[in-house]
Amino acid sequence: MKKLLILACLALMMFGTASCKFLFKKPVVEKIHDVKILAINPDKTDLEVAISVKNPNCYKLVVNTMEINLLNREREKIGTARLLKKVEIPKKKSNALNFQISLDTRPAVRMLNHSEQKLFMYLGGEGVGRVMGVNKRFEFEEPYELDFKSKLQDVMAGFDAKGQDIFVLKRSYVEKVGLAETSLKVDFIIMNPYGLKFTLQGFPAAIRIGGKEVGKGNLLEPLAFDETVYSREGSMVFKVSNWKSIVGAVKGALQGEISYEVGGDVDISGYGMRFTRPFDYDGTISVNLSEILLN
Repeated sequence: MKKLLILACLALMMFGTASCKFLFKKPVVEKIHDVKILAINPDKTDLEVAISVKNPNCYKLVVNTMEINLLNREREKIGTARLLKKVEIPKKKSNALNFQISLDTRPAVRMLNHSEQKLFMYLGGEGVGRVMGVNKRFEFEEPYELDFKSKLQDVMAGFDAKGQDIFVLKRSYVEKVGLAETSLKVDFIIMNPYGLKFTLQGFPAAIRIGGKEVGKGNLLEPLAFDETVYSREGSMVFKVSNWKSIVGAVKGALQGEISYEVGGDVDISGYGMRFTRPFDYDGTISVNLSEILLN
């Protein structure tokens, strides 16, 4: 009788184990819990992706491996991340699995919806879950829109890249000397390291020489940029009165150059935004004192 009871218990245990294998349900990716932009620089954009995975089983689930892929609209892969360590999910519970992904910034910017500053993508992937020694593979793919607006505002409002000014001064010189007014011209380069689409509408500014304001100026013309434009040359023109007396009174003119400072507000539009930001720079103007005073 005891032998029959033992055999019956063993049979029940074997049946239970076997039924677990057959009744083991696949883990379910419930939703893309969140996608955050951790950082954006001219080369890379770092994202954190949180995915909610549910264990529908009556036993603890161990997610051994999982890989997620970011795809563009054409379902071309633009980023990949893998689970770094095993994750346990209690029975009938859900856990958020976190991944960090780096994207190339310029291709990511090209994918933006320029009117809403949103990045549309597909998040897909596959993983392997284990319950009581049984492995099962699961897959998922979901569309997702990531709001880039606040980060783009930060980048554009910063008007700099990795500590180096986007504005690079080339040369400053006297363009035309007149009886009542003299034109000074400043040539520069504007860099577009992020591949952003924007227009530098204006740069109304004042020029100071010897600590005194001597004239005002602005961009010669607006400068437009998009993801295909890495840099563009531009110019500012300043109108200055009493140029001869200014040059004669300023130290350094005898050595053939005059130091100056410019301060004003850059006027930028892009991605449905328009804003101004204070910006200043300084440089030197090459002058020929004898020619100016004799004219």
